[in-house]
Amino acid sequence: MKPWLLLLTGVLIGLLAAGAILLIAQPERGVPIALLPAPTLTPTHLPKPTATLAPIQVLIKGQVNMPGIYSLEKEARLYDLIELAGGLTEAADIDRVNNVFILRDGDYFYIPSIGEKIPDTARNAPGNNPFDDASYFDYPLNLNTATQAELESLPGIGPTKALDIITYRDQVGAFKTVDDLLNIAGIGPSTLEAIREYLVVEP
Repeated sequence: MKPWLLLLTGVLIGLLAAGAILLIAQPERGVPIALLPAPTLTPTHLPKPTATLAPIQVLIKGQVNMPGIYSLEKEARLYDLIELAGGLTEAADIDRVNNVFILRDGDYFYIPSIGEKIPDTARNAPGNNPFDDASYFDYPLNLNTATQAELESLPGIGPTKALDIITYRDQVGAFKTVDDLLNIAGIGPSTLEAIREYLVVEP
């Protein structure tokens, strides 16, 4: 073989070897990473403080199973207190127990037995509850003549429902039965049963 041909062959072999070395030595390309936009901060408002009603303390004695001092929420009624005190005893004179009394902080109630005198210091003693006191009414109430304040004294009946009852009475006419209350929006069977014993229907 001619010398120049050998030289050319050697140069070609050298170039091929150099190319192979560069190809092998080249680092492997990584997987491309997609950059997401930075998250947008959403301002949050601090929660508003909720009002917590301070409990009231009421004393009950007499014909209840567990006499004593009890803590209740404001606007609680006497039947709530009696329930906390374990209920009435068999000797209690239920005809002299006004279950829907609205309780006040520092009240003292005495549940009498039949013929027993209620202590003068008890809130439910005769003379301590004049009829102009909004927390005392002569039950059962006549649904056709009851005032706004009297209706509000019923369990589950606030100012709005009491006004709805009076409006219904004025626009539709006198109630024929207590069950007619179901015709008023917001008064359902459970509310009706809670107040039924405190109502009568008279002309």
